[in-house]
Amino acid sequence: DKSLFVAHFAVAAVLGVFCGGLYYNTGVTIAGFQSRVGCLFFLGSLLSFMALSALYNIVEVKPLFLRERAGGYYRPSAWLLARVIFDVIPLRFIPTITVASITYWMAGLSPDAARFFKFLFILVLFALAMTVFNFLLACVFRNGGIAILLSALFNLFTMTFAGFFVHLDTIPPVLRWLQWLCPLKYALEALSVNEVGSGLMIQDSLQGVPVNISAQLIMTLLFGFGSNNYYRDVLVLFAFIAGFAVALIGSVGFLLRERR
Repeated sequence: DKSLFVAHFAVAAVLGVFCGGLYYNTGVTIAGFQSRVGCLFFLGSLLSFMALSALYNIVEVKPLFLRERAGGYYRPSAWLLARVIFDVIPLRFIPTITVASITYWMAGLSPDAARFFKFLFILVLFALAMTVFNFLLACVFRNGGIAILLSALFNLFTMTFAGFFVHLDTIPPVLRWLQWLCPLKYALEALSVNEVGSGLMIQDSLQGVPVNISAQLIMTLLFGFGSNNYYRDVLVLFAFIAGFAVALIGSVGFLLRERR
């Protein structure tokens, strides 16, 4: 659907300029560092909600697939592979790179090229994880409204336990374990660690007293992120993608059948 690709690309470009303008040339004060992490959180949340369109795409074509599968026109794996390829590349990868690239340079994040590509890598992984998750919901639930509702609730859950709204170490132990089920938590932590890993220093003044301190320390104090967790977070995001993908393949193979 060319109109869907154009809409995704246009929205990504407009929101990239908006987000870049909102966080334009973010400073290196304590407040500025909080804004940097806020920028990263905004991008992750945006990609979460943009992935909802993947769910609708499956809901829309599912009745046709059920009839054609019943007629033996093609294997379910061929249908799923085609849906993934023609959704992920034009509607996930390109818009994600677009909004991320515009925002990154406008916001004045680390100018190091290697860190920029690591930043893109994390956002692409996260967008892919959320896309496959929405594919899964669309295949498991026959009612598209229920699938959309659960996807929206999951997005709110990931935003709550990502570490931006509430410090992860202050969450009561009975609820703290939920953070490990939150893909956005790992994406935000990896993005933050990548940003401060460039040697970013906080330069501020508190009641006339000059402050010059490592951004890694501020990151740990304010958000509870581990300064050495970038590659762990990458592996966890891969694990989310693999887990969602296996569940998706199983749901297409065993649940998407025409019932008479």
